[in-house]
Amino acid sequence: MKASVKRLDFSGKSLTPGIRLVASRYYSGTDFYASAQGITTDGQFYYCTGTVLPLGFHGLSKIDIQTGKVLLKKEKYLPPELASRGFNHYGGCTYFEGKLYVAVEAENKADPCIGIFSADTLEFTGQYKTLGPEIQPDGNLPWCAADKENRLLYTGYFNHCDHINEFHIDTLEFIRHIPISRVVEHTQGAEMWNDLIYISCHDTWRKKHIYSIDPATGETTLVMERDAAKNIVESEGVTVWPMADGSFFHQLDVIYPFTLAIRRYTAPPKET
Repeated sequence: MKASVKRLDFSGKSLTPGIRLVASRYYSGTDFYASAQGITTDGQFYYCTGTVLPLGFHGLSKIDIQTGKVLLKKEKYLPPELASRGFNHYGGCTYFEGKLYVAVEAENKADPCIGIFSADTLEFTGQYKTLGPEIQPDGNLPWCAADKENRLLYTGYFNHCDHINEFHIDTLEFIRHIPISRVVEHTQGAEMWNDLIYISCHDTWRKKHIYSIDPATGETTLVMERDAAKNIVESEGVTVWPMADGSFFHQLDVIYPFTLAIRRYTAPPKET
């Protein structure tokens, strides 16, 4: 299976000077179903979310960041507290103090929510916060990203993202809208590192992009361009963690129809 997937997988090459692809790991079956949307990390584990709506599948997974082994899965797992209120789509996720903050959208495109899960067990904590249309219009909530140092949380929009939203992470109370300096499209996942939010975008047919946003100023910069070569790859979530082999960006890609790749890339070159 893996050899076959590699023959089909034409994506992954970095087109940005100074950034290179370090490695790709492939997942299929229920490992794919439970991991094909969002990704975050605490440096020891990846935590992933997955949704395949046509099959009625929702899940969460916990993966060893060094070995790539799937250690824990919650298959066909949508908590009754969320399902009974019409929520049916896990999106991006972010890790903060032993908890996973997950962007969850509703079937009827009503107000989405941030759901909070245990990073240890992947169980739903029972805590969630609904975000109204004044914050997330059209029921759209593709990602959330934690600012661990300042105890803040950020969200954005899938299409025509021209600003981001800031919340207190402890209460999930809204603070402000932050205009950004360029519009980004088809945003899929995000993570914050060293005061910058890095956003993965499935924004063109062939080339996929990662942008950085400085929430202090709204300055938005293209950081990385990747070659998908054929339109069988969909960029999903991204997380950030420096590793001894030079890895920095950890990008989740879906290779249609039912395979997942977690790719690791080096950090952007430092400005001189």
